[in-house]
Amino acid sequence: MKFATFVLLAIPLLGTLPVAKAADPAGASQVAVGFAGGSVWTSASTGICVWYFPVIGDLTTASLFMADSSGAPVIDRAHSYLIWVSDFSVQVLPTAAGSLNFLALAPAGQATIYYSSRPDLRDWSDLTKRSTWGVPVATFVRKASLVRSADALVSDTFTFSTSLVSTETFSLGGIQFDFKDLIPNGMTCFEFGQNGSSWEAGTCHASGGTGGGRR
Repeated sequence: MKFATFVLLAIPLLGTLPVAKAADPAGASQVAVGFAGGSVWTSASTGICVWYFPVIGDLTTASLFMADSSGAPVIDRAHSYLIWVSDFSVQVLPTAAGSLNFLALAPAGQATIYYSSRPDLRDWSDLTKRSTWGVPVATFVRKASLVRSADALVSDTFTFSTSLVSTETFSLGGIQFDFKDLIPNGMTCFEFGQNGSSWEAGTCHASGGTGGGRR
């Protein structure tokens, strides 16, 4: 399945799930965000994951994406006010000889959400240089998990949990927004990849418990 088709099919499925309101703490297992994006491999075992967010709580696409000349928001990475960036590594685990199964350990790491009011000014030419990407508004610790594929990485699944460790309040669509208000206890993400994990999409559900992010 082509990635564009995959995203178009995946995002409407959110309508069948309970979606959190952006101004309120999301209940445990409520959909907090829906994402799309991709991973760029920097070596045989390391890479950089970049997402954008078609869904954050019940916020409108007009508040999440910059508009084109017609005034309509453009739902893609280049126009997204918010992007998720996570450096990752993987350690391939042994499987049976000749098997199409793939299993890899993704150790714990960190992820950052950047906000920019002018996403069109971001420079994507070097993903390790992020000075133009905006202000860090949320930082997460990504817990260790497993990447799985049953078709030699034509597609894969990756489920992992995150803890929200710091946030900053910012203006989004004319309102003050802080990720600690939506997901104070972090979230669990369900990622579905295509084309050897060069493209991915999925949802993140709010984690339950007490405590949460801090500024």
